[in-house]
Amino acid sequence: MNKISIIIPIYNVEQYLPQCLDSIINQTYKNLEIILINDGSTDNSGKICDNYAKVDNRIHVFHKKNEGVSSARNLGLEKCTGDFIGFIDPDDFIELNMYELLYNEQQKTNADIVWSNYCFYYSLNKKIPGEITSNITYNLFNIIEKNNFYSDLFYKYQMKAYLVNKLYKKELFSNIKFPYKKTFEDLFIFIYLISKAAKISFINKILYYYRQRDNSICNQNNTHSIFNPDMIEAYIKSSIDYKYFSGNNRISNLLLFNTYLYTLKNILFYQQRNIYQLEEKYIISQLKLLLKTNIPLKNKITIFRIAYFPNLYRKIKLLRHPKLIKK
Repeated sequence: MNKISIIIPIYNVEQYLPQCLDSIINQTYKNLEIILINDGSTDNSGKICDNYAKVDNRIHVFHKKNEGVSSARNLGLEKCTGDFIGFIDPDDFIELNMYELLYNEQQKTNADIVWSNYCFYYSLNKKIPGEITSNITYNLFNIIEKNNFYSDLFYKYQMKAYLVNKLYKKELFSNIKFPYKKTFEDLFIFIYLISKAAKISFINKILYYYRQRDNSICNQNNTHSIFNPDMIEAYIKSSIDYKYFSGNNRISNLLLFNTYLYTLKNILFYQQRNIYQLEEKYIISQLKLLLKTNIPLKNKITIFRIAYFPNLYRKIKLLRHPKLIKK
């Protein structure tokens, strides 16, 4: 039976950490290596980690100074010794058979990544399920299945880059590091990571509960009053990676269009323009290049307005939050 290393970066989550750890140590799949990276917590999170390690010898605790979730996950990757890797955020929790089901699917399909459904968890009475609606395996060595996967990734799975509801072969993370002191760190590596996979399997079971709380890092950085350069940079990199690995096609051009439009909207409306003049010029230059691609005419008209009549376009408030364009 192969060993699964589960990496949990931890920072000031004493309220939620016991539920998270209980859901891991009580997994029906027993051959686990549980790596807890205490990233300089100032509450009782570090003590909770140490107490759990005393009663379960599968738990290994590493205390470090606070450098952010990317640094913590990178340390976990350095320390892990398993054949497979899973990630869990410390304020979330999982079904008790999650890793048994993921592992069994991996053994059946030999997938490099096994991907379960998840649930946004607000309370016992409010849960919103994720996008997976069927069991399916994509063989990315087959050009038709590869094209189907990248199309489904855009349309069906809405480019969700969560690390946490998946099981990975360890070798996928060779030469991959999370960007230091960046938020939205999973989005930075997501497309490059899945591009290394030969086969990806999906399970239509809700196995991961992604807790939604107002004071989380991502929710703080997602507020409309805050311009987050990390988020913008991650979206652009992910979109460019998608275009590189999926090919120059209508979907990749639509994704780039939506990404640049969203970025330009943030630059124009959420900050003083004189701070971000270089970024605006870069975005407009990229939008001009998109004029030459095979995106729909209505998108080309939007690009033309942005690139050549930005002041008019801004005044009549046509810059809106982009939505993924349906088939």
